[in-house]
Amino acid sequence: MALTKGISKWWGNTSNPVQSKGDIFTVSWGEPWYQFKVIEFDSFNSITWECIDANQIIPGLKGVKKEWVGTKLEWIISPVNNGKVEVSLIHHGLTSEITCYEFCSAAWDGFVTNSMKNYLEGLNNQISK
Repeated sequence: MALTKGISKWWGNTSNPVQSKGDIFTVSWGEPWYQFKVIEFDSFNSITWECIDANQIIPGLKGVKKEWVGTKLEWIISPVNNGKVEVSLIHHGLTSEITCYEFCSAAWDGFVTNSMKNYLEGLNNQISK
């Protein structure tokens, strides 16, 4: 749910929900945006998005507009215990050689460990009531 229909609940505005391999969607915050194509979709194990276009804007950083294009976001979903799952992210291509590395790594830490986690815990609390 968080990686398909709920992306806007923890990351940014989405153009449409992710429903299957081949879907194309955009995540935006006004002027900055990223467009992704779903290249792997196994909703119980992993989902991979490839960035196919971008208008990345980071104040103070030049030359970052298209840095994410060609990178892949691999979301790994692993069962842990009591029906719970762990969600991990590997951003293939986000390496220390690219300009936005420090900013983007810190942003991912916040989005995944705070925003997504809070969203998923909220869903879990609604289900368990």
